[in-house]
Amino acid sequence: MIKRKRRSREFKNNSQVIDIEEARQSRKQKREDAAEKKYKVRKTKSIVTQRQAGKKARRRMVYFVIFLIMIGIIAVSALSIINLKLTEARTMKEQQALMEQRVKLEKIYSQVNSPEYIELQARQQLKMIKPGEILYILPDKNKETTGGGIVPK
Repeated sequence: MIKRKRRSREFKNNSQVIDIEEARQSRKQKREDAAEKKYKVRKTKSIVTQRQAGKKARRRMVYFVIFLIMIGIIAVSALSIINLKLTEARTMKEQQALMEQRVKLEKIYSQVNSPEYIELQARQQLKMIKPGEILYILPDKNKETTGGGIVPK
């Protein structure tokens, strides 16, 4: 093992006088040189070769394509959601119309067995008349025949 001299003993044995200002200046110069060396290293690292520039450009292109794909997926999802909402609204309107029609049909169904309804349907659809009545059929503007001319006798 090598024994090192302690600093205090070294200075004790050395009778040299140290100028503090000079020591400060030399330390300051060393720090500046180290900083300048570090700056040069950074500066030289920032120089990019063509190969590195090509890699960087390809990487940016890949990121850009991935970004476009993500935007496309989001847009397609948004459009499908909008389409589903429109279809839902349309279906709800149809359901409401069908519910109203159901109420009307249930009202008619409840009257089907009544004698007044049976008579009305017989006169309108089957063009039946009571004994003693005369049926007049007048031509319509559209040349269709209707059973609107029932006159009692």
